[in-house]
Amino acid sequence: MGQRQVRHKAPGEIGWQRAWAAEGRRAILWLPVLMGCGIWLYFALEREPDPLWSALTALPVAALVSGMARRAGLAALALALVLSAFGAGFSLALLAAHRAEAPMLSGPIEETVEGRVRVLSKAASGAPRVLLDRVVIYGLDARETPERVRVTLLAAERDSAPRPGARIRVFARLQPPGDPVEPGAFDFRLRAYFQGLGAVGYARGAALRLEAMPPAGPLDRFALWLAGQRARISDALVRALPGRRGGFAAAIIAGDRSNIDQADAEALRISSLAHLLAISGLHMGLLTGLVFGFARLLLAVLPAGVIGGVSGVSAKKAAAVAALIAGLGYLMLSGATVATQRAFVMMAVAFTAVLFDRPAITLRGLALAAAVVLAIRPVSLMDVGFQMSFAATAALVAGYEEVRRRRQARWAAAEQAGGRRRRAGRRGRLLRLAGLYLFGLLFTSIIAGGATTPYAAYHFNRVTPYGLLANLAAVPAMGLMIAPAAIAAGVLAPLGLEAPALWLMGEGIDWVLDVAHWVAGLPGAARPVPVAPAAVLPLISLGGLWLFLWRGPWRLAGLAGIAAALVLWAAPAPRPEVLIAPGGRLVGVLGPEGRALDHRRAQSFAARTWLRRDGDGATQREAAARPGLTRGKGWSSAVLSNGWRLEVVHGRKIPPGRIETLCRARTLLVMRYGPVHDGPCRYLGRAALARLGAVAVIVEGDGLRLVPARDRTRRRLWSRGGG
Repeated sequence: MGQRQVRHKAPGEIGWQRAWAAEGRRAILWLPVLMGCGIWLYFALEREPDPLWSALTALPVAALVSGMARRAGLAALALALVLSAFGAGFSLALLAAHRAEAPMLSGPIEETVEGRVRVLSKAASGAPRVLLDRVVIYGLDARETPERVRVTLLAAERDSAPRPGARIRVFARLQPPGDPVEPGAFDFRLRAYFQGLGAVGYARGAALRLEAMPPAGPLDRFALWLAGQRARISDALVRALPGRRGGFAAAIIAGDRSNIDQADAEALRISSLAHLLAISGLHMGLLTGLVFGFARLLLAVLPAGVIGGVSGVSAKKAAAVAALIAGLGYLMLSGATVATQRAFVMMAVAFTAVLFDRPAITLRGLALAAAVVLAIRPVSLMDVGFQMSFAATAALVAGYEEVRRRRQARWAAAEQAGGRRRRAGRRGRLLRLAGLYLFGLLFTSIIAGGATTPYAAYHFNRVTPYGLLANLAAVPAMGLMIAPAAIAAGVLAPLGLEAPALWLMGEGIDWVLDVAHWVAGLPGAARPVPVAPAAVLPLISLGGLWLFLWRGPWRLAGLAGIAAALVLWAAPAPRPEVLIAPGGRLVGVLGPEGRALDHRRAQSFAARTWLRRDGDGATQREAAARPGLTRGKGWSSAVLSNGWRLEVVHGRKIPPGRIETLCRARTLLVMRYGPVHDGPCRYLGRAALARLGAVAVIVEGDGLRLVPARDRTRRRLWSRGGG
């Protein structure tokens, strides 16, 4: 017999196999990350993929490559699976975008609008605002009529505003959802597109109530019933808890923020407590956790034959089912917002794991929840709420996983050394539980705060250094007072005994709001941060995921990505010297004290956005008093850093010869109502401003470069219309 040939493995091959043996089971955690990369690529494209079928082949082709690679070795199979997940994300995003396609107004109109009230909310001015579906716009073809329209009722009060389910007719000025107020800023049109929102505007008069239309079907009937229940619960809470208590309670229970005072909302934002208003993971976790714990406690005191002995059902699993039902009810009652949907999916995965005798909170469960959310609604990836909630949860699960692993290693080492864990007395156990609670609260706040701070700073251009202090003081009130009292009030309300529970909930709400206002009043409570380069967020995200999802020492390489992002952020690109709002309604010029604005009140959202992205904490009124811009009645002017002049004319009445006087060489002339003009200046008239949207003016050497927000070379589904 011949001797058997023994192949010696190279050291590199051995190292690779050891690494895969240690980390191979965690590779599945990268599935939603790869899906997210495919989704991100779709939204980053300059043009819609054309032809459509070529993009739809991404998933099946990747799957075919995966099948062919099974015989080609581990590395080839891994590459094929990566391509499959990436292609799945891209294809899902593309399909979702085409499925959401709906009519959108092409320009402003003033017409009579009829529709059914779907949602009642509050505009920034405080006036009630309604979201209408089943819309009819007089004079507009049905094929061009948006599916949903949002109208602010300026002549109505909150108490007299039409409730969900009512059908109204109103004469309104409507326009397409707005473009970004500067290139690269938040794109409201993208969000509106995926919400089916094709027009926004305000009523010119009072709304006329019409006879309600019958529901379109059982699901529509159920949705209307839920909307009515939310409105009734919200109104009842506002009546039972007057003042700021009722508005806060309605927000966290029914998802209705329309009664929140603006000062309270700003204090919550500055103190990093605004997440308490959004029905998300914290609220869903508190509710389902309390229901789960109470159900287990109740089942534990029942006779053994009631649960388990007769039916064979585990009390723990029965409690998990109760928690799932409670979470589903909260999802529907709160309006099923995107954040609540994410929280419900994560909760459902956790309690389903309990039903199958698996660990409830794991990174695998989190990965599954993220994959489900991205598959159902791919555009969630672009939402700051998705990014912050999953960043916080991933950091917490990975952090507690590491704590548990180190604790088990210490116990194992102690047992090997022959030591024994001493049993503590009753007092010692109480002290230990108190210490664990305090440690958990501090650890959770630090980890979650550290994971979400970069995202909050990136999107909102603000850092809240006292956020940890505020959360340590306020979050326990949510868990120990507000959430249990809210559940008790819901149980006791049918019996008319909810008053004590509501009082306790109100006391907890007062504490949270007092903490928010106290922290917001501290010196330096909100520090502005300039807009970051586009590469910062991907570097932080991928670096953090690399750090959280692996276990080996190579995971520390994720810190390099985070460090690179911070270095980029520390030296951001220069801001545009001139910013022009859509339609030329506001102009801002960088001066010696920061950006100077030419209006104290006009276009307040654009003004706040510009100053925020500059890293400037000034108010619009303060910026309108700064040097660097000469202001007059209906006009403003400035001299730019390279000697060019900026001349802005806002008025409708233009004296004869005025345009010729201003239109000189090395001058940028902006005229909101001026006629088309051809001269030695660079001229932006009404037609050009409507075509370009917001404009950023970049000084380059001896010239100017204009960057429009409405870039005609970037043609996506949501950018059509509104031209």
